Amino acid sequence: MTGTLRARAAASGAQVKQVSYTRGFTYSTQVLRLTLPGSTGASQTLLVTNDIQHGPLPALKGVGQATVTTTFRPEDPQAQAAYARAFPDRQPQVQTVIGLAGDTHSRVDVPGGTLTEQGTTVNWQALGGTVDVQGNDTRLNLSWPGLTVSDPGDGDPTTGTIGRVTLTGENRRNGPADPIGLGRASLTLDRAALQGDGASMNLTGLNISADTAAQGNYLNSTVKYDVGTLSLPGPDGAAQSLRDLQLHLSLGHLAREPLARLLVLLNDAPRELDGAQPGQPDSAVSDPLAGLSAAQQTQARADLLAVLQDNPVLTLDRLNVTQPAGNVTLTGRLALPGAARLNDSQLQALSDQPAALLPLTDLQLKLSATWDALNTLFGNFGPLAQMADIDTLISAGYLTRSGDQLGLDLRFDQGRATLNGQSME
Repeated sequence: MTGTLRARAAASGAQVKQVSYTRGFTYSTQVLRLTLPGSTGASQTLLVTNDIQHGPLPALKGVGQATVTTTFRPEDPQAQAAYARAFPDRQPQVQTVIGLAGDTHSRVDVPGGTLTEQGTTVNWQALGGTVDVQGNDTRLNLSWPGLTVSDPGDGDPTTGTIGRVTLTGENRRNGPADPIGLGRASLTLDRAALQGDGASMNLTGLNISADTAAQGNYLNSTVKYDVGTLSLPGPDGAAQSLRDLQLHLSLGHLAREPLARLLVLLNDAPRELDGAQPGQPDSAVSDPLAGLSAAQQTQARADLLAVLQDNPVLTLDRLNVTQPAGNVTLTGRLALPGAARLNDSQLQALSDQPAALLPLTDLQLKLSATWDALNTLFGNFGPLAQMADIDTLISAGYLTRSGDQLGLDLRFDQGRATLNGQSME
C-alpha cells in the first residue's frame, strides 16, 4: 500500500515518507508524512496513520486477509487544533480490507459536525462511501448530504447551502502500467445556494459525467456538464433564470498506444525535473518536456505526431441555454487533417508559431436560436448587449434569419474561411 501511495503522490508532485513503523504479531501501526505542494508555494503536510490488523485471523475476517484503518491529521499544531475542534469525538477514516489476491474493499467515513471560526459557522453532514479494487478494475461510490455556512457579517448576513452530492465511477485498465483506462464517472449536485448582500444565486440539478471507451486501437472520450436551473442577479439587479444549461464535448479517434506512452513520459517529467534541473529558469519548468532526456523528448514528439496524424476530432456536441422564448444552441467540430503532412521540425516550430496550425485545421461552428431567445440572452449579459444588437449583426451578415429563427455557420477549411456560405477573404 505504501508503494502505491508513493507512486500516486509522486505523479501529482507530492511526497510520502515513513515516520515510524511498529510491528506486532497480529497488529501493526505505520505513520507516514504526506507533503502536498501548495498553490502559493507553501507546502501542506499531513500525518497519515495506518492501523493494520493482520495474521491468521485478522479481525476475525478470514485467513490471509488484513484490515487497515487509515486516519489523517495536519502536522501543523494550529491546523491540528482546528481539526480536533471539527472532529472532537471521531476522526475521518478509511477502513480497507485486503484479500488474498490483493483485491481491496475500502469504506470511507467522514463524521458530520459543526465548527464556528471567527463568527462563521459551518455545519456539515456525514460523508460515506466505498472504493473497490479488483485486479485492474476500480469502482467508486461516495455520497454526501451536504453542508450549510452562515456568516452574520456586520448586520448583513451571508448564507450558503450545498445539497446532496454523489460521486460514482468505474475504471478498467489493461494493466498496472496503463495510464488511461476505460470507464465512466459521474458527479451530481442536487442544489446549491448563496444569499447575501441583497442578492442570491441558486443552482439545481448539476450533473457532470465523463466516459472513455475503446474502438479498436482508438479511444473516444466524452464529457457532459448539465444544469437544471441557474438563477443569478442580472445587470439591473433583478434575478435572471436560466434552465437546461448543457455543455457536451467529445474527443474521438485518439490513437491509444502513442497516447499512453506520451502520458507515461509526461507523468515522469516532474519527478525528473525536480531532481535534475534545480537551477533552470521558470520557462524551463513550464515546458512539459523539460524534465525528459533528449531521447525521451524525441520519443514524446514522435508519439504526439502519431496522435495528431491519426486525425483526432474534437466535437462540441451541444452548448445550450433554454430561455422562455426558446433555445440558443451552439455546435462545432475541430479536426486537423493537415497534420498528416507535419514532420518533427514543423511540430517543434508550432510552439513559437501557433498560427501555423490554421492551414492544417478544419473548423465548423453553428449557432441556432430564436430571435427572442438570443435577444434575452444578450440582455442577461450587459457587455454583449452593448457591443451589438441582433438587427446590426443580421445586416452585417454575421447572422442569418428565416422567420423567427436565427443562424450562424462559420467554417475554416485548411486556411479558407467562410461565414454563412460567404467567403471571408
